[in-house]
Amino acid sequence: MLYNYVMDRKKASKDIAELFMRMVNKYNALEKIPARHGTKHGLYHSERHMLDKIADNTGMNVTELAAAAGVTKGAISQLVSKLEKKGIARRYKKSTNDKEVFLELTKSGQEVHKRHKEINEQTILLINEELSKHADEKVEFLLHIFTWFDDYLDQSKKKMQEHHQ
Repeated sequence: MLYNYVMDRKKASKDIAELFMRMVNKYNALEKIPARHGTKHGLYHSERHMLDKIADNTGMNVTELAAAAGVTKGAISQLVSKLEKKGIARRYKKSTNDKEVFLELTKSGQEVHKRHKEINEQTILLINEELSKHADEKVEFLLHIFTWFDDYLDQSKKKMQEHHQ
């Protein structure tokens, strides 16, 4: 699908938007497939992602974790409830602060995280392999575009919420 985008930026914009939506749809389909990482319970993609966020952000409270993950506190609460039922994570409060809720992985959760991290490393290697074929400027541009899309989606969400009020 190579086009002369300088000649037709409008078509390029449309093609990019369509490809982005296809990727989102494929990602959403992946979310529905549970994977076992040495546990009796399958973990869905969103649960595995939350597992990583908890492991990589020890000491963060639920509000900070929600901001870091780009989801609501309610979404964090629902995911953590599922992880708690599976024996992967637990909530706790510090003795010095009874208001904030913190999260940590259980021993089982730490083992699952270790296995999941190994699988993530394999995925990153594949992406790194592909990116190494391209000039730094192209990789920087790709990072710029993904960052732009992330901000664009935040702004779109705000606009949609404003229309529903």
